[in-house]
Amino acid sequence: MSTLRVLILDFDGVVIESNSVKTEAFASVFARFPEHADSMMAFHHANVSLTRFAKFDHLMQLIGRAGDTALRQEISREFSRKVVEKLVTVPFVPGAENFLGEVATRMPVYLASVTPEEELNLILARRNLVHWFKSIYGCPPWTKPEAIRDVLAREGVPPQSALLIGDSAGDQRAAMATGVNFVARDSGLRFEAPMPPVFPDLSEIKKHLEKLLP
Repeated sequence: MSTLRVLILDFDGVVIESNSVKTEAFASVFARFPEHADSMMAFHHANVSLTRFAKFDHLMQLIGRAGDTALRQEISREFSRKVVEKLVTVPFVPGAENFLGEVATRMPVYLASVTPEEELNLILARRNLVHWFKSIYGCPPWTKPEAIRDVLAREGVPPQSALLIGDSAGDQRAAMATGVNFVARDSGLRFEAPMPPVFPDLSEIKKHLEKLLP
């Protein structure tokens, strides 16, 4: 890995300990459709990095209401209500505050998440985190590979000078698709072979990266 010139962080499971909150919210929403609740939770666990909207589209297909936009919007609003207040108060991943405070003063740090951008900005503002990130990408409108490519273009750097820190196989695939380096935080999710470097928290990731930071 060459000297790093830009960092891109995932949010859930990398900056804050939010994965369990979202899993509980999915379980609550899917429980409205008991005949499909178990299969939908299995789908969620097998596709953690998919957006909530892709999961809701899958649910709508299962219940035979693929064209029911009103129900889809209702489910989406219910999910958002269940997660936003909790995500404002869940703990940081150990070392996250120190990592942002030190690293963001040394190089550009971006945030790329599958959380919808409007909701993501609200959570970041309420946690007083917006100022640490040069730009924030949510989904929609950005997929993670699109966000990474936009960061590379904005910074004018090659992929080998950028690093994505994520906590899922979806993050790992986004790094592979764009050619950037990848380091994983272990939030309990699985990764794919070949296994990336995996660390328990951002304190350990910072130690690992120290010689590569400007």
